[in-house]
Amino acid sequence: LTQAAGEGSAATEVEPKAYVDALLEVHAKNQETVNRSFKGEAGFVASLDRACKDFVNKNAATGTSSTKSPELLAKHADALLRKNNKVGEDNDLEDALNKVMILFKYIEDKDVFQTFYTTKLSKRLIHGVSASDEAEASMIAKLKEACGFEYTNKLQRMFTDMSLSKDLTDNFKEKMAQTHDETELDVSFSVMVLGTNFWPLTAPTDKFVIPKDILPTYERFTRYYGQKHQGRKLTWLWNYSKNELRTNYLKEKYILTCSSYQMAVLVQYNDHDTLSLDELLEATGISKEILVQVLGVLVKAKILINEEQDQYDLNPSYKSKKIRVNLNLPIKAEVKAESADVLKTVDEDRKYVIQATIVRVMKARKQMKNQQLIQEVIAQISQRFTPRVPDIKKAIDTLLEKEYIERVEGQRDLFNYVA
Repeated sequence: LTQAAGEGSAATEVEPKAYVDALLEVHAKNQETVNRSFKGEAGFVASLDRACKDFVNKNAATGTSSTKSPELLAKHADALLRKNNKVGEDNDLEDALNKVMILFKYIEDKDVFQTFYTTKLSKRLIHGVSASDEAEASMIAKLKEACGFEYTNKLQRMFTDMSLSKDLTDNFKEKMAQTHDETELDVSFSVMVLGTNFWPLTAPTDKFVIPKDILPTYERFTRYYGQKHQGRKLTWLWNYSKNELRTNYLKEKYILTCSSYQMAVLVQYNDHDTLSLDELLEATGISKEILVQVLGVLVKAKILINEEQDQYDLNPSYKSKKIRVNLNLPIKAEVKAESADVLKTVDEDRKYVIQATIVRVMKARKQMKNQQLIQEVIAQISQRFTPRVPDIKKAIDTLLEKEYIERVEGQRDLFNYVA
């Protein structure tokens, strides 16, 4: 594990596969000892489980962080479930997922794993890079068996949304073909309408200017959806959308796969050969921090040339060995924000889980002492994560303020449930 972490390097740099392999190696070695030398005797099996629980959650690679292990395990599962995984056969993938579940059993903060897993699944589905629906369903079934329906409810709803979105896109295209001339429908378009409560996606904060090339399609779909589902509001997630552009200014007609932000920049060059950073900021509405990184990718790919400061020219001599060029690479701001956003979400969710558990316990018991209440809350939540006593006390204070519970007069450590 020290090697997996890298000698003296920060835990954030740990490679998920190396970390998981190291943990599995230690587990397998000790499990073999228990089975061979102690004939799988129950007491030794229980001792191994206790030791693994400590070791999996806190080790040389995680340092003092209790969230690092579930994060790395979720990232490893994500790598396995992607199209470009290094796993050969379907049976090998199933075996690899079973090994993930061996370690998952010992993870204390299962809510951290759940949130990272949900975030990674959303990206796989949006970008269409899942290894297979069967493998995804198999992993969800394993998590459901380990933690129950509630743990996987959001994951299953995400697949439902994908299926409904395909039908919605087909119906929209059918309707447009009936009401519009073929020349008006020159942009090939598919949409995913995803439920806010089930997808861990963040809407962009910038005032994105929709390029005139796709504006008619955007307006047609917005009208169509508004008529079909009155009262529902669409929030367009341009930061997750992707596009394909064809180069008509070069001898070779390349297909550029790009993000919506990259597309918004590149279509400006339909009318200009050179643009300044300020002109691009105004034309696209993208924040400066993001736009500079978007331009950096386009310059590195040699689509744009940046010879003068804050001046970007279209490269008239662009060449690529591939006809289809993928420019849609994650930018630093997005990668860095993901882990921070996930852990922030986990903290917020935990507050509500603790409060809901206190209310549920008090509703059943009507009256409880402070210490008993804390112990009962820990017992009920510990399958999901290990709650801290200060967080429980803070939740009790919040519920006293909201008048869900009240102190018994004359006794500071005794609470009544307020119906």
